[in-house]
Amino acid sequence: MELPEVQDFEASKLGTKSYWDTVYDRENENFQEIGDIGEVWFGEESVERMVEWITENVTDLESSIVDLGCGNGHLLLELANEGYKSLAGIDYSESAVVLAKSVAKERELEWIQYDAVDFLSNPQWFKHTFQVVLDKGTYDAISLHPDQIEAKKQGKPGPRENCNWTMEELIESFKQYFKYHSHVKYPVFQFGGQTGSKICTVAFQPI
Repeated sequence: MELPEVQDFEASKLGTKSYWDTVYDRENENFQEIGDIGEVWFGEESVERMVEWITENVTDLESSIVDLGCGNGHLLLELANEGYKSLAGIDYSESAVVLAKSVAKERELEWIQYDAVDFLSNPQWFKHTFQVVLDKGTYDAISLHPDQIEAKKQGKPGPRENCNWTMEELIESFKQYFKYHSHVKYPVFQFGGQTGSKICTVAFQPI
């Protein structure tokens, strides 16, 4: 069966488990056939800059770190290369976790813990304590979840038409739970008299 290309989906489908299962089913096939670990979402630069931020701000290599929505595990692999020793990744797509484990095994990093978990199936998992929690795109996908369309029709908060969050919007969204710590710096560009960057990554700490 031919699997659909990523671009065949509507933007809101990025928020569905079925979309990501399809993506990672295909990428598992590619990995087995040609050794390609698959797409690095938001690009290599976003990974490099997140890793750089972590190495500057999390100096204890024994710090427990979890990546929410880990996908193929690329971000954790890069942290392992930097010497971090307590790494875990979770994803609600079992296909993603299969890929992440396969890639880690090939690189002799099988000690990285990967789990296919979601809150409904295993709420106990979320009682684990980590010192650093990473998210490279998961909140963006949640923001596009199509199940909220009916709520939007009723005048309630619904899915965003895109996931281009600004730093100010993220700080506002999470201020009830966290306070701003710092942000990852990306190259900036100017358009229409406004200055910005293509990616926004913000670090928070508990209130």
